[in-house]
Amino acid sequence: MSKTSLRKATAAFSADEMRQLLFDLYAKSKEAKEWLDFYADPDVAKKLEAYKKPILKEVERYSHHAHRPRLAKIRPIIKKFLIFDPGDPAVGELMAFTMLNLMRIGAEAVFPDTTLEQIDKFFGETLTFLHTRRLLDEYEPQFIRALEKMKDFRYYPNPLRLRLGSTLAQFKSDNP
Repeated sequence: MSKTSLRKATAAFSADEMRQLLFDLYAKSKEAKEWLDFYADPDVAKKLEAYKKPILKEVERYSHHAHRPRLAKIRPIIKKFLIFDPGDPAVGELMAFTMLNLMRIGAEAVFPDTTLEQIDKFFGETLTFLHTRRLLDEYEPQFIRALEKMKDFRYYPNPLRLRLGSTLAQFKSDNP
């Protein structure tokens, strides 16, 4: 159903019918319930903390004796958070939180090449998002500290640190 057809269908509704429709929607749809709850009480900090929990769970996912974060599961969580229109600082904080936790896990764990590529791509997207909203100055020192905490493994350098370090250096040279 399009927005226009919905508008036409509800144009003849009285206030009571519209209210009943909202209550039915609230009762039958989990997503609508969550959005209407946020609309009634727009507490961005509370909603941000609620969305950090599943992201942290996914970042710290441990399977087959190794850390296996799935960015394919993390991206929809962030996208769902955007539905509430929480503002750029809250979205930036959620993206930076995700990246900093991935870096924390990557300081000690070896990720498969595909996961390294996904994390590197997400890091680039995070840097671009923060830069375009003038929030990068707030988070760049945290990213640099997290990169510095990533130590080399016994016989070879940390591949996540190498990738993210080069991505950050390239981003800074492209966006002075």
